[in-house]
Amino acid sequence: MVDRPTDNSDETAIERMGRRAVPPDPRLVAAETARLSPLAVAGKVAGWVGAAALLVALFWVGITKQMTITPKVLLALGLVAVGFWVVTNITVVVQQVRARGFQAVLSSMLFTLFIIGIVVMINYIAGRHSIFRADWSEAKLGSLHAGSLEIVRSLDQDVTITAFVSPDYYAADHLRRLLREYEIHSSRVKLHMYDTKLALEKVEEYGRPYDGTVFVESGDRKEEVQGGTEEQISSAIMAVTTGQKTTVYFLTGHGELQVDAFGEQGLTVLKRYLENEQYEVKSLSLATEKEPRVPDDCAVLAIVGARQKPMEHEMKAISSYLSEGGNLWLALASPPAPDFAELLTPHGVRPLEGFVMDPARSLQGNPQVPAVLQPEGHDIVNGLTMVALPTVMAFEIDAPEPAMPGAPPPAGRPQVLLESTASAWLETSTSGPIGQDPDRRMGPLAMAVALDLSSASEPPPYPGAPEPPVDDSGGRIVAIGDFDFVRDDLYQAGLQSNVFLATSSIGWLARSERLITIPPHEPPDRTMVLATTQKNLAILISAVFIPVLVLLTGLFVWWRRR
Repeated sequence: MVDRPTDNSDETAIERMGRRAVPPDPRLVAAETARLSPLAVAGKVAGWVGAAALLVALFWVGITKQMTITPKVLLALGLVAVGFWVVTNITVVVQQVRARGFQAVLSSMLFTLFIIGIVVMINYIAGRHSIFRADWSEAKLGSLHAGSLEIVRSLDQDVTITAFVSPDYYAADHLRRLLREYEIHSSRVKLHMYDTKLALEKVEEYGRPYDGTVFVESGDRKEEVQGGTEEQISSAIMAVTTGQKTTVYFLTGHGELQVDAFGEQGLTVLKRYLENEQYEVKSLSLATEKEPRVPDDCAVLAIVGARQKPMEHEMKAISSYLSEGGNLWLALASPPAPDFAELLTPHGVRPLEGFVMDPARSLQGNPQVPAVLQPEGHDIVNGLTMVALPTVMAFEIDAPEPAMPGAPPPAGRPQVLLESTASAWLETSTSGPIGQDPDRRMGPLAMAVALDLSSASEPPPYPGAPEPPVDDSGGRIVAIGDFDFVRDDLYQAGLQSNVFLATSSIGWLARSERLITIPPHEPPDRTMVLATTQKNLAILISAVFIPVLVLLTGLFVWWRRR
């Protein structure tokens, strides 16, 4: 038996193997960082400064929308600084580019840019050829109003729009987008846009117009628009295609609101809107005429806030005008002013004594100023947001019954434009507490009505029978139980829809429904009004409760890990 030598050491086989010299894996050993030269350090600093300069230049151009000398200098300095960094650190840059991680990031970025490029090209092609277009904004800020669309789509002759807009014009982008919408929706519209500061020959040809001027031409007719709102451009298109203006006369001499006055007694805002819609606005004084007669070119006669009753021969002239197919816009003043019942009662509308009080729906909680939110049911009020009528009177509609059960109501029936809530009542007391009369008339109450006398024909002989032909020779009447709603000062106070109610009424009376109410597109008001209790609760939650909750959560976590 051979005795093997024994090893008295305590070393194990693994320890003996560890003493062997195993060369390290170069992939697992971090490369020693070489000491950077002063030039390389300066290049690094220049790289950061150049990147910051490029970002500032990009933000500058994105915010101001102008490539002035400042962003140009920043852009040049940024590119030089970044280039200096690349040159002084070329070795490091090459190593980083060759690294596997950079290659993966670069591939991902290129793939992302490729997808974004496809989406951008699809959007560009769709926008250029007017396909797959949709305006998803709540207020439809990027599209034309329905009235403008009807105008451009019904054109039967070519219209040329020439706009002079420079990049320095304050609303250049908005005006270009707006004019582009007209060209997109009609092949009849030809759009030409020129830079006021570069297209000098065209500027001289059009008489050196101001920046932002738009010319609308058709045949030998031309309209000039300064500012370029949708209402003005649509009205100019109507003016050059129709070749005539509709005349609206405002009666004077009885305390009415004046179209040339300002403030509480003025209608200058309404006059401006009507003139923008290609109406010709004139004043009419029948009291000074020996034989009063409404002019033959009067498309609409407006009586706004008459405080004294017209004389008998004036009333005969107005009645004769209505019987001959004239159109009347009547806005009543508060009693003891005349209510013109002799003009309304024969057609089934009777003015009621008293004022409408509506605590359930009013302006700023004042029941004496009833408000109607988003009225509907008639072309005049469709599209309006809110109409407020201070000290408004009510009307009773004497609706004739149908000829037989199941038959439609007789034609020519008055239609309610604005109506109060069921909680409203008619206040007839001029002194003492309001709402105390147990016999008061309750709502809903009609505050504005429209009558189409041209449709006052016989009803069908039996249900399902075809409608008889309508006689268009009759006139139209719009009666509103208030006149203050259209004053200039209320428009300045924010009640723009009141003026749009007036323009829509006149457009319906003059049978110019294509231009009924083209209000400006404005983003919805998201102002949140909090009561005192709600304000205090919001302050308590944000300033006390949330900080204390965060502090207690931190203490709890610290205690658990302690």
